[in-house]
This record gives sequence, C-alpha cells and structure tokens, in this order.
Amino acid sequence: MRRIGLRRTVLAVLIAEIGMPACAWAQAAEEAASVEPTAKVVVSGIRASLSSSLATKRMQDGVVDAVSAEDAGKFPDTNIAESLQRVTGVQIQRNNGEGRYISVRGLGPEFNNVLVNGRTMTSDTGGREFSFDLLSSDLISKALVYKTSQAFLPEGGIGSTVDIQTARPLSGKIGHSTVLNVSDSYDSNSKKNTPNFSGLYSFSNPARTFGVAGSLSYTDRASQQYKAINDAWNYLDVKTINGDLNSKALKPADVVTRKLYIPQSYGFQQEDESRKRLVANASVQYNPSPTWKLSADALYSRLRQRNDIIAVSDWINPTLLNVKADANGQVTSFDRPGANFTANNPELVRDGILGEVNSNDMIVKGGDRMSTSQAYGVNSKWTLSDDWKVEADLSTSRTNIQYPDMWVVAGMVPRNGDMLTFGNVPTVSFGDGIADPTAVRAHAVSNNELRNHDKLHEGRLNASWTPDAGMFGGLFKGVDAGIAYSQRQVGRIRWSADSWNAFSGYHLALPSSLFTVSSMGNPFGSGGNIPPSYLRFDPVAYMNYLNQPSMLQYSNDPALYGDLSKYPNGPMGIDYTRPETWDVEEKVANAFVQTRWEGSGWSADAGVRFMHVRSTSTGTSRILLSAEQSPNDTTYIQNWGPMSTNSVGNTYRAALPSANLKFDLTSDMLLRLGASKTLTRPTLSQMGVDNSYGGRVGYVTSGGGNPYLKPMRSKNFDVSYEWYLSKTNYVSSALFLKKVSDFLETTLQDVQVPQYSEIVHDTRIRNGQDGTIKGAELAGQYAFDSAIPWLQGFGVTANYTYVDAEASRAGQDAVKCGYPGLSRQSYNASLFFENSRFQVRASYNWRNHFSIDCGGGSTLPRNRAAYGQTDASLRYNLTPTLSVYADVINLTNAKVREYADNESQFLTMENDGRRFNVGVRMAF
Repeated sequence: MRRIGLRRTVLAVLIAEIGMPACAWAQAAEEAASVEPTAKVVVSGIRASLSSSLATKRMQDGVVDAVSAEDAGKFPDTNIAESLQRVTGVQIQRNNGEGRYISVRGLGPEFNNVLVNGRTMTSDTGGREFSFDLLSSDLISKALVYKTSQAFLPEGGIGSTVDIQTARPLSGKIGHSTVLNVSDSYDSNSKKNTPNFSGLYSFSNPARTFGVAGSLSYTDRASQQYKAINDAWNYLDVKTINGDLNSKALKPADVVTRKLYIPQSYGFQQEDESRKRLVANASVQYNPSPTWKLSADALYSRLRQRNDIIAVSDWINPTLLNVKADANGQVTSFDRPGANFTANNPELVRDGILGEVNSNDMIVKGGDRMSTSQAYGVNSKWTLSDDWKVEADLSTSRTNIQYPDMWVVAGMVPRNGDMLTFGNVPTVSFGDGIADPTAVRAHAVSNNELRNHDKLHEGRLNASWTPDAGMFGGLFKGVDAGIAYSQRQVGRIRWSADSWNAFSGYHLALPSSLFTVSSMGNPFGSGGNIPPSYLRFDPVAYMNYLNQPSMLQYSNDPALYGDLSKYPNGPMGIDYTRPETWDVEEKVANAFVQTRWEGSGWSADAGVRFMHVRSTSTGTSRILLSAEQSPNDTTYIQNWGPMSTNSVGNTYRAALPSANLKFDLTSDMLLRLGASKTLTRPTLSQMGVDNSYGGRVGYVTSGGGNPYLKPMRSKNFDVSYEWYLSKTNYVSSALFLKKVSDFLETTLQDVQVPQYSEIVHDTRIRNGQDGTIKGAELAGQYAFDSAIPWLQGFGVTANYTYVDAEASRAGQDAVKCGYPGLSRQSYNASLFFENSRFQVRASYNWRNHFSIDCGGGSTLPRNRAAYGQTDASLRYNLTPTLSVYADVINLTNAKVREYADNESQFLTMENDGRRFNVGVRMAF
C-alpha cells in the first residue's frame, strides 16, 4: 500500500511539472498559501465539481467527459463554452472575446451535436452549430461530452455529442432553496461597467415526489474591440511602376507586369458592442407513483447584441509603385499612387495603366444580433415491471433572429498617395491623413435587413428490457430500443435596397457635417504606425442624404435610380414588397437497438441506429438579367428582373453501428475500446437555393447555398486507459482514429455566369476531401489533500491533445490546406487552492494554429495563429451562505491573429482586451 501511495504521489508531481509552466501561477500559489497556512481540506467547491465530473466519467460505458457545477447556480466559468474547453480535446471559438462555439478532436462546431436535457435545441446560427453564448452558465448543473458513439444517442456528432443539463428540483435539497448572484463587469477596452444578475429557486417536497425549479439570468456587457485587417492575399498579375510618389512623365516602358502575392486591402476597425442577454428556465417534476415519473421543462433566451462597427481601409489595386518583393514573389512594401501622381503621369493614364482611383475608405458594417429562442419539453417514464421500462419524450424549439446586413462606404481620394509595408506587423503611412471631414466623397452602399427562423419538433419513444436472470450464461444484461421522428425548418427572409452602385466611384463630395473626428485604439497594443484619429459617421444619415430626390441627378444612372417603379423608396431605401427567401425543411425518421453485456471484469454495449432523411430546399429570388461596369469605378451595376421560385429535394438513409467495450483491469484501472460509424448532416443554412454576386471588374465573386450536399461520414475507432487514484484524482490516455469521407468545407471554384463577360469566383459549401483524423489525449487531475502535507489544499488539472490529419482533395491548389478548424495540438492546465473559506484558481488554455478556409483560385488560404489565454478566479466565503468573488478573463490580454500561407502574410490582429467580474453570491 505504501508503494502504491508513493507511485500516486510521484504521478501527481509529474502532472504538475509537465501539465503547466510553474511560473504562470507561482505567485498566485504563494498568495493562496499565505492566506491560511494550516488550511483545512474540504470536499466542496472545486473538489466537489471535479469529483462529480469524475464519477460521471467512470460510470459510463463509452468515452465520456463531464463538467459539473460546484453548487447550485455555481458553474466553474462565466460561459459554458469556456468551461467545456477544460475537457480534453475540446477547443472553443470566441465572438469578441466570449466563447461561442466548440470544436472537439479537431472537428468544428457543425460536427458536434449539442443537446439540452437530451433534446436538440435550435440556435441563431441558421445551422446545426450551437451558440453557447445564448445560455447562462448559472442555469447549468452539468455538461457531458460523449466522444464515442452509442446507438441511443441522436446521430449527427462526428466530433462528439454534448448534453447540457439544467438543474432538477428532485435532485436538489428538500424544501425551499434560493441562490442569488449579483455582479459587476468591467471591460478594459471600453472602460465601462455593466451589471449582471442571476437567481435560482428550487422546491422539493419531503417525499421527493413533487418539485419545481426556476431560474433567471440577466447579463449586460459593454465591450470594445480593435482590429487590423487585410481581407485576403491574392496571387495576381501586378503592374509594377518603376518610380516613387514624386515621379513625373513616366512612360509605359517604365511599367513591368509581374506575378506576385499581394494583399487585397489594409486598414483598421473599431467595434463597440453592447450585449444584453436574458435567460429563464423552469422545470417541474411529479411522480404520481413509484413506477411513473413525469417532468416538463421550459427555456427562454433573448439576446440583444448591438454592434457599432467602423473601419478605415486602403483597397489595393494591382497597379503599384516602388514595389519590393522577397524571393518567393511576396510583396513586402509598395506605394499606392495618389491623385498628384496620376496628374503628373498622363501617358500612363492614356495607356490605361492608371485608371481606377485609389481611395482611403471609411466603412460602417452592420453586426447587430437580435435573437430569441424558446424550448419546451415533456417527458414520461414508466416502470412496467422489474424487467421493462418505457420512456416517451416530446419537445419543440424555435429561434428567431433579426439583424441588419449593412456595408456603407465613404472615402477620400488622397493627393499624395500612401506607403505600406507588410510583415508580421504591417505599417501604413497615409499621405493626406484620414481625419479631414471636408475631403470625404460618396461611394458604395449595401443596405439589407434579414430575418432567420429555425423551428424544430421532435419526439421519441424508448423501451428497455433487463431480464432478471440474464441470458447466454448470464452475459446478456438487456436491450434498449427506440424510435424517433423530427421535423426541422430553417429559413431566411431578406429585404434589400439596390444601392450598391448608385453613387460609387468617389465623384460626389459630401458635407462635412456628416462626419466627426474620433480617436482610434491600437489593435497591436503598441507599434504598427496606427493613426491617432479617424472619421465616424451615422450610416442612416448618410443614406438619407444621398436618397434625397435632388441628389439622384448626381448618381451613376439618374434615369435608372430615379425610376419610382423600380425604386419606390429611392435607391437607398429597402423595398419590403419584394423579399428574397429560402427555406429548408428536413424530416428525419430513425430507430435504434442497443444490447448490453456484462461479465467478470468487463461490460459492453453494441447496437445500430437507422435513419432516413428527406429534405426540401425552396427559394424565391430575383433573376439577374445583366451586369454592366459602373461609369465611375470598376464595380458592376446589376440589372434585376422578376422574382423566381425554385425547389430542390434530396433524400438519403444510413445504418450506423456502434460498440463499446470496458475492461476492469484492476479495482481502479479501466480500459475502454470503441468502434462506430457516424455522420454529420449538412447544416440547413448551407442547403438553400440562393445566389449572390459581388466583386468588381477583374475579380467577380458569387456565393450561396448548395441543396445537393451529402452528409459527411466517418468510421471511428477509440481506445482509452483510465486510472482512478481516488474520488477526485485520476490520469487517463486515449487514442482515436476517424476515417472521414465527403467532408463539408467552404471551397472556391471558377465558374462561367452568362451575365458576366469574365470568370466568376464562386465560394460556397461543397462536399470535399476524404481523409483521416487521428490523435492522442492525455489528462489528469490531482488534489494534494494528504499526499504532501505542505501542499494541502492545492490541486492541479491538466490535459493535452494531439491531432494529425491527412486530406485528399481534387486539384493541387489546396494541398497545403488542412481540415478547417483543426488544431494539431492543444492543452490546458489549472492550478487551484481552496479551504473552507478561500478559493483561487488560475487556468491557461492554448491551441495550435488551424485552417479557417482553403481559399481557391487566386486567393490564398486563411489560417488562425496559435492562441493561448489565461483566466483567473477568486472566491471568499464570508459565511456559509454568503460569498464574494472576482474573475478575470484574458488576464494577459492575448490577441487573435490570422494569416494566409505563412505568418508574414498578415490578415488580422484582434485586440479584445480583458474582462473583470466582481460579485456576491447568496444562498438561503
């Protein structure tokens, strides 16, 4: 026994040494230890959460991880996704610094099936990917991550199935209980404080036959993000002019056309966001008899996210001065010609080398997100006999979201031109500055309003047979079977204004009263030659000014844009009489059977799930009759015809077998094996029949839905070893292999469209590569309760995931591109200390770089750089029912960075700042 204890102690030290850099938390540990040198170890708080999660993991047949609340209304993090990232193999994607989506074992959010209380819940994404920021972590009691498939689980999660469980009244305390949380949030960029509140009430009668629970959460956040942005890197024919901004009387012979990698644009963006979220949840449980249990659930979520986004950008035409490039043909610096250079070189103008004007653009983007989600469900469980149990479940869910789709551009035509350098930190020197309100001219306007809806109805009926005596020598322990049916409809309505080309081309001067000078934040923190100020404007006031009848004579086509039969509200006004719509309806019928087996030192399940899917995609949109170049710039004026309706059907079926085998190697060691076939159905929002067109002369773009998408399929193999050192401590390792086919990803293809006289670059979701995803996971947690006396009260958790992927794609352009969303390596580690009064935790999460999309044609791929974030939390119990706490998110102010093929091909730097929460929690 002493030898085993020594082994476990040494193992714990190894977890602490390998799982995290000691320097990151040494100071926090010393401060925590100095608070109470003779700390009394308690099984509550963090330890209670870890013990509950570990017990859940151990009792499962497959490979499952869990995150549990420390107590009612006390989930480990302020965001559910940020708690899930502490699970081995789980990575998150953030929206303005807050966790929104998860990826599991390298597979993105659309490949992970998310349930709430075992039911599918609609989301405001328009697809299957679930927005975790719609829910409050205060309402959650546990979240389970199923990494291996079992026949009873709903199909759809090649990466995982995640089940979020809300509080149940009959699982809590007897009698009345209430928990209140009140806190204040502070954002370091916006320098604003905002309030947050949550309350949880629960009642259970002494016999635990009736209970009700209700919760309410309100979150208010005011944040600010600074970004440096280049839209893309392209491989193009570039006209390089041998001269500088002061050159005069150059000849066509001074121009050389070279094939180069050049940035598409460069500029800065500031986003002021207000996010107000209200979430309510209610649950009723009633047991009419010992053999009959009833429950009903309701959930309501409302998010009001308003974004004030203004960007300053240089669009980079492929005619440049003083071009410097490296040995690989990648541009490193250049000058953009200004109006003075154009006037001083008339022969270049006459020869067509200098034509389109260069500009410094100011762009207002619409980014509001106004969504409402509702979910309702009822469940009934019957114990018919000692052998038979039956469960029926009905649920419905719907989400509606409304948001403006706005892209409003005004600009200046610089006289002196700009100078740019590109590397890890690009720089730009604006020749005329960008803060002169008297120098602004009108340009392109896109003004649309969109509404998405997602409606789901589903029901299931399951039965379980567990014979008393068993069969086949007592090895057969029972069988579970069930049928299910769901009907889901996702759709979008879009109202538009045909305003894009009405005033494009910078030929119309605008009154200075429309613009105000504002200071600009630095996305890099320091450096980058960021201008100190820029111009802001109200897009509605700007559009109203251009929409005046007296201004239409200055438009690019006064006869067209003054025609009230085509533009009853003017070219800037949205026409609500001609909506463009698409709807995708999906009907899924499935059935499963799963057998259970158990022998001496082992247990297993094996089964198969059958499914049949029928989908119908319907859309109504205008027909594009023609596209002609605008007289004042290189954009196209699109001529639209009448509305047209199109409908496409699709159907497929599948049989998905699965098996899991668990061996008890010793009393505290387990070995698990799993094999299965799984699939992920295409996201419904990707299956529309809509098409859109954009771009400009020389690079026309299109996009839309693809109703012919097939499901992505995978054959999966898993092995997992787990050593349970105590009720709180463990180590584990796992290997996994996924053989995937018909992978769903965004691709770019060059196509012919009869309305355009040049190639159109079409970007949309397509079934792409086949390949393999394989990897390994290591995890452990250890609370130093008795092993090392001077570490009493401390604990550590750590995990590491390695994923290797191979993809086979058609064509050579995307050979270097990996699976979108897949990071080769990721790890996270936490150090905590707690006693009966005090609790502190610091966590670090890191993921390697990953592909966002593979580009195509002349456009290079987009990748996100490796990212690590440190969070910390502190709790102090003033009394057994009253505590105060403080949280810091992104303690070191880590920044998000994106690049193309290599890190010198800069795309984005995003500075989200730090977030602080200070609050009080009361339980009574």
